[in-house]
Amino acid sequence: MTEFTLAERRALSRAVSQVENRAAGYEDLLSAAYANPEWATVIGITGPPGAGKSTLVDVLTAHWGADGSGIAVLAIDPSSPFSGGAVLGDRIRMEHSAALPNVFFRSLSARGNIGGLSEATCDLIALISARGFQRILVETVGAGQSDVEVTGLADCTLVVAVPGLGDSVQALKAGIMEIADVYAVNKSDLPDAAATRHQIEAMLSVAYVGRPGVDMPNRKHAPPPATSGVQALMRRHGDAWSESTIWRPPVVPVTARSGMGIDDLCAAVDQFIGWSRDSGRLRRKRELRIRDQVLRGLTRRLLQPYRGDGDTVPAILKPWVEAIVAGRVNPIEAVEALLSGGPFG
Repeated sequence: MTEFTLAERRALSRAVSQVENRAAGYEDLLSAAYANPEWATVIGITGPPGAGKSTLVDVLTAHWGADGSGIAVLAIDPSSPFSGGAVLGDRIRMEHSAALPNVFFRSLSARGNIGGLSEATCDLIALISARGFQRILVETVGAGQSDVEVTGLADCTLVVAVPGLGDSVQALKAGIMEIADVYAVNKSDLPDAAATRHQIEAMLSVAYVGRPGVDMPNRKHAPPPATSGVQALMRRHGDAWSESTIWRPPVVPVTARSGMGIDDLCAAVDQFIGWSRDSGRLRRKRELRIRDQVLRGLTRRLLQPYRGDGDTVPAILKPWVEAIVAGRVNPIEAVEALLSGGPFG
């Protein structure tokens, strides 16, 4: 069994804080972390508030940690739009796994970032991977229909649905319902759970052919229209008209509090990761994860001179803001002038 001593946990906690806060010396920590070529398997768990994500993460952690492998949990909490702080309370739901010697748990603030994640999450995945953990579970904030950033970070995206939070139209809306590699219908002991599961499966039937999980394509059907949405799904889950195997996201009924369906859900996640690795998609997804993190860093560095402190407008932008408010120029003209380096006016 992988066991982490109290001293190792404290050292990792300090390193996580250092990287999350971009404190002095964090660059050295990341330099060593990214030098490690062995990444942990990253499972993203997202879904609406009230879906039971934290309880589900707890039982998933206990299940995967039962074989002694190192499991880390990064739980992202929403932050105040004014102070940037957060009530980091997910630990109280980790009753099955938080005390296990091979489990590391950390709550993080989203720090105002949209998409349900902290900007430092990718760096923390690298840091934790380098410490010998085999799996990292990333729980997003209670996500809305457009909070889909986790799919670019995780090796497998698990979307948690729950009966009673919306009608069939809600289940068919684009956004978060399109990003899943695996669906879990939590609280499946409730009366409307079967209907919720059928609604999701009906939605999937519009875009996918074949059976849930890894399937051999049936090319008797006419290919779907070559829209951007269909092409994106094919890149993620396979082209039924040109590849030997495809993936259709399964919809797994679970009840986290009782443990019902957890074995099936973990098997579905592991099956997807295995198929993704065999098809070459896992490596491609990890390359895109690093690309996105580089872009985040570039964005932060390039925009830093233009960000005000609180409600202030920095001096470099003030004349442009005043001119736009007065109706003399528009934001597009201001952006073009700032990028070209020309003087105001």
